[in-house]
Amino acid sequence: MDTDNCITLKDLAIGYKGKIILSDINFSLKKGEFAVLFGSNGSGKTTLFKTILRIIPPIQGTILYGNSQYPKFGYVPQRKYLDEIYPFTAEEVVLMGTFGSIKPFSPSPASNHILVNQCLKDVGMFELRKQLFSELSGGQKQRILIARSLVTKPDVLLLDEPITGVDIHAQRKITELISELHKKRKLTIMMVTHEVHHIPRWVNKIIHIHHYKVVLGSLEEIISLSRIDEIPN
Repeated sequence: MDTDNCITLKDLAIGYKGKIILSDINFSLKKGEFAVLFGSNGSGKTTLFKTILRIIPPIQGTILYGNSQYPKFGYVPQRKYLDEIYPFTAEEVVLMGTFGSIKPFSPSPASNHILVNQCLKDVGMFELRKQLFSELSGGQKQRILIARSLVTKPDVLLLDEPITGVDIHAQRKITELISELHKKRKLTIMMVTHEVHHIPRWVNKIIHIHHYKVVLGSLEEIISLSRIDEIPN
């Protein structure tokens, strides 16, 4: 295995309860690389994310991690998966990202609160830290979820549809933030989207789920395939 690779997928098949959704998945991510996982809704993108995160096991094949060590992952789910009924502040939502580092029912140490404040500053949300998460705009909520993933001090950041459902101004700002974090923290990043116009032109790699196959391609190739799919039969 190439020691520069952070994650390598070999002959992978994924799905649920033995039912294969995608198979013959072969690609790798190098350390510090920015990749986009592109495909239509329901194509298996989130399932692939969950398999990489070891939330669900692969049906076939192997996932190798660089230096045989499981990297620290930061996972930014789609906003709809965070229940907004509970009256959490933005700060409390970010603090949730530290819970894996402390014993159950133990108070959060001061160092965690310092880390939370720094991550809030890094995403431009420190001034709104006491505001209820449910009262924030879509773009602000997304920044908070990114901050929550950063407190884990990840090696790899996985973002599931981070700019879907927000206005154009927020899309641009969030994309700029992700780019800044990629450069500043030297993170390996994999971002999911089903919108071709959400793919930044400066990405290193595009992984395309197309007609139940996983292929690598350039942005131009992805755009071309998307246009072909829009032509009526």
